[in-house]
Amino acid sequence: MNQDTQPIGDDINIYGEVKYILTLIDSSIKSTSWLLNDGVHRIGRINDYEILLDDITVSRHHGIVTVNDNLIEIKDEESTNGIFINGELIKDMKLKPGDRIQIGKYILLLVKV
Repeated sequence: MNQDTQPIGDDINIYGEVKYILTLIDSSIKSTSWLLNDGVHRIGRINDYEILLDDITVSRHHGIVTVNDNLIEIKDEESTNGIFINGELIKDMKLKPGDRIQIGKYILLLVKV
């Protein structure tokens, strides 16, 4: 986990560069939200990934979220179970606030800050 993508702390006002928040709808893991700044944010079961979803339904290298100014995109990294956006299986897609992202058994909601 790096400084650009981290679970939300108690004082959200200290995160001045945050553009999006990715929130886990099912709160079955400890960190339920991640702050997304400009840059690349990796999703998978690997401990040093920015967005860690530790379940067998998630591939080790599942996907990548890229934030560039006001553009946010997601790309499947040839995962076993794929990535679904609002119920549609995708390979890569531009995201918008309100999109529901399903990765393995997890459903995440994208919110613009």
